[in-house]
Amino acid sequence: MEVITPYQFTLLREGFSERQKIESDRSKYIAYWVYKMAGKVVDNPVSVEQFLNPSATGAPMDLEKFIEEKFTPEAMEQYDRLFNPKKYAT
Repeated sequence: MEVITPYQFTLLREGFSERQKIESDRSKYIAYWVYKMAGKVVDNPVSVEQFLNPSATGAPMDLEKFIEEKFTPEAMEQYDRLFNPKKYAT
């Protein structure tokens, strides 16, 4: 820290912040494709744009309402059938 200037420190900080944003976007993108592969049993899968930025309309997102709408008992049963096929084997 003693050998860099405040300008260099600011560049390092901005670079770190940008890299964190890129890593976050990459993680969301990978999560979307996991969702998409599991989404083969979902009736209305969301688009990649909605997945990466759920509040693209600018309206604040109500997380509890979103969870209630997406994770209905029927949807949870579909997920359970998808991820626990031995449980439902006949």
